[in-house]
Amino acid sequence: MKFRYKTLIIVGLFLLVVYIPYRFTYAWYADPSACSKCHESEPYTTSWRKSPHKDINCMACHETRGPFHRFDTTIRGIRDVGIHIRGDYSFLTKSVYYDSNCINCHLGVFKPETKAPLMPDNHAKIIKNGQGCNNCHRDTGHKNGLGIDAAFEALSS
Repeated sequence: MKFRYKTLIIVGLFLLVVYIPYRFTYAWYADPSACSKCHESEPYTTSWRKSPHKDINCMACHETRGPFHRFDTTIRGIRDVGIHIRGDYSFLTKSVYYDSNCINCHLGVFKPETKAPLMPDNHAKIIKNGQGCNNCHRDTGHKNGLGIDAAFEALSS
């Protein structure tokens, strides 16, 4: 009985020591102001503030759903912070967005923002044919390719 009690205390303390810092880190990272702290993200945050999605938290689009969604976001965030600190941009980073978040919000299933217009009926067929939301609505949440587009333009001149 004593062994079980000690084990529960150790596991409980471990969870508190790991879980509480994790939750605070996640809460900080999930806030849009955290996204603008890195110079490489700041143009996207500025563009987002002018977009139709300006009242929607970044995580509504850039976080997966499911039981481990916060863990996945935290791991990607730690990677991004490491890249920022090292200044090593030798591989392209991709800020993932999820079509399922767009679809759920614009079907009225998941509404972080109550004014989301409902998706037109013809979009179901387009989505079933494998088209992603970003194919047509590329710059809806914020402009994409900021900084990168200019570098590609310079190469083509």
